Amino acid sequence: MSALTRTFVLLATAAGALTVAIASLVMMLIPTIDAPPSSLIGHLGAGVEFALSLTGALAALLVTVFALIAQLPARRASATGFSRAAALVSALLLAVSTPGGIIPAAGYTFAMTVIVGSTVLVVLIALRRPWLGILLAAVVIGVVVYAGVSLESAPVVPQVIGTLGTMLPHVGLALAHVVAAAGLLIWTIGESSGARGGFARAVLRHRRALTIVAAACALPYVFTRATWLTPWPLFGGSAELFAQEPATRVVGLALGAGMLAGGVLTMGLILPWGERFPRLFAGVGGRPVPPGLAIIPASVVSVLFTAAGIQFALEGAGSIDDTLYLLLMFPFWLWGPLLAIATWGYAMNRMATLTAPALALSESRR
Repeated sequence: MSALTRTFVLLATAAGALTVAIASLVMMLIPTIDAPPSSLIGHLGAGVEFALSLTGALAALLVTVFALIAQLPARRASATGFSRAAALVSALLLAVSTPGGIIPAAGYTFAMTVIVGSTVLVVLIALRRPWLGILLAAVVIGVVVYAGVSLESAPVVPQVIGTLGTMLPHVGLALAHVVAAAGLLIWTIGESSGARGGFARAVLRHRRALTIVAAACALPYVFTRATWLTPWPLFGGSAELFAQEPATRVVGLALGAGMLAGGVLTMGLILPWGERFPRLFAGVGGRPVPPGLAIIPASVVSVLFTAAGIQFALEGAGSIDDTLYLLLMFPFWLWGPLLAIATWGYAMNRMATLTAPALALSESRR
């Protein structure tokens, strides 16, 4: 990542950590205040939860301050093993103390983002390849018309926006936790992209397999949501429900499309278009993908998925069968950690790719 991107990440991390520190301190001093949904370690008690959250936030602030100082022009010092370990421990404390309830909001937000992003991609393709762009636009319009007429999706957007509005107060604090934890992870990945230890070599060697398994974690949910287009809907769907609330099916299909997009984007960590924009895209086609464009969102999602996945596993869903079913449909407990490791492998591979020409040039001049 560039120095500017690294500085932006560190500043965002500091802002998130400061927000968490202030909120945790306020809730510790004013027990009567309306507390957010319980976190992964909430069963230990509110006092312990807020104390660990405050500790993680203060540690994150210290790490970011030292990291910002270290990259000043007068210093240009690389991170030590201790500072990277401190960053990961701080990120862990922030992740396990993240208030619950952020996954639904993230799901709705990402589903809407996918819709907007798909439209942008169609426009970029149309500018470079008009006939292909027109064909893709016709497909998109056909899907929209089908959703609006056959699935009666007109009230979906106001419904989703209203749902997000009710989630915002508590989701804001959870987002600060995720931003701070993910920022520390991004910084650690960036500082470790040139690592060549035994574990780093193993990750680099097996990064394709790790990434494929991570991307495959999207398949169970995508498959069950796809059944909502058939007479045999699974995972909460039924003909009676769809008849009473047609918008429910549209929301479920949109969330499934968002999960599918997440799996496809995960594969971008090992596919060519994850390193160089496809030539079909106007303006950026053929240019290298900035590493931060992949590393930053992947790290954020990995923190979010890991915290939510472990919480799902601990809380369960009643019986053992129901809990196993839930963990199969939402394998965030596996996707999150694998995505973090795959992102590190991507960063190391990009570092090797970017430095290889420079090393070859220096060797040729000797």
